[in-house]
Amino acid sequence: MKFVLYSDIHAQMPQLEAVQAAVDAEKADKEVVIGDLLMLGPSPSEVVDNIRSRPNTDVVVGNLDLWVTQKRWETHEPRSPHQAWMFNMAKQTREMLSEDQLDWISKLPFSITYSPEMGHDFFIFHGTPYDIGDDDALPRRLTDDEVKEKIKGVTAKIMAHGHIHGPYVREVGDQTIVCVAAVGMQWDGDPRPSYGVVEYLGNGEWRSEIKHVEFDCEEQATYNENCWIEHGDRIAGMIRTGYFWNPDHMPH
Repeated sequence: MKFVLYSDIHAQMPQLEAVQAAVDAEKADKEVVIGDLLMLGPSPSEVVDNIRSRPNTDVVVGNLDLWVTQKRWETHEPRSPHQAWMFNMAKQTREMLSEDQLDWISKLPFSITYSPEMGHDFFIFHGTPYDIGDDDALPRRLTDDEVKEKIKGVTAKIMAHGHIHGPYVREVGDQTIVCVAAVGMQWDGDPRPSYGVVEYLGNGEWRSEIKHVEFDCEEQATYNENCWIEHGDRIAGMIRTGYFWNPDHMPH
């Protein structure tokens, strides 16, 4: 069974369309979107409609999706100027979505498990197995022991997530972790959108791979620079360079 997975679209339509063209060519059995359809981009409604129209596609919710649906700006005080900027963006994003779209997002699951054969599970979540991504994450810099602590109790031999804007495949003990993020913008220095391919070969064997998509980013970066989002230049810089706009204060 072949899975294609992508995440962290962040309301960026051209990057999404570029990834989906590559995904369609994979001819997978199942397509999975691992959260963060919204925020940090100018086209939230168009992205939601696109994902809802995709056949044979399952969707996991991301932390920034919930910021919008749960009106996080009403229940939390911003902890930094960056978070204040994000809260204001979440409020504006919500105003661009219909009640039907918001209802669909609010009902998305925290995680999904696929079992192509009994006892051989594939576990998928956005941030960590136990946190949506607001307070915890699985960045590549963690040691194996630190990762083991964060995935303690998970019995699946393979798992996939988004949230960390820098894709990787990592072996930790006898388990494999696949980070497929991101579509909208990267933070690992490679600005190309990414997705993951995970295939169950039978008899408990899995194969996983990260793929990047060539994408001419300049037009979309300029669009972000001049769109409705305050400080759109920050987003444009991330799209162009593949680095977080404020590298001294990485979110995770």
